[in-house]
Amino acid sequence: MNELKKLNKCKVAHNAYRLIIESQHSIESVALSLSISERTIYYWQEGKRTPSLDNIYGLSQLFNVPMESILA
Repeated sequence: MNELKKLNKCKVAHNAYRLIIESQHSIESVALSLSISERTIYYWQEGKRTPSLDNIYGLSQLFNVPMESILA
């Protein structure tokens, strides 16, 4: 049986933030689209919080990328 990998929550947070920055969308517009505060996105940058499944799903739709690319 294959061993399951654990989710690196800090990496997920950084991937989400990197996706936003590389998209050249403003933090404000992404926060508004996801119905979250801008501060939440900065917490992702700092690795203090991990995006929720809803936020990961929203980012994947907003930027047309698979959820796995954020979770990897």
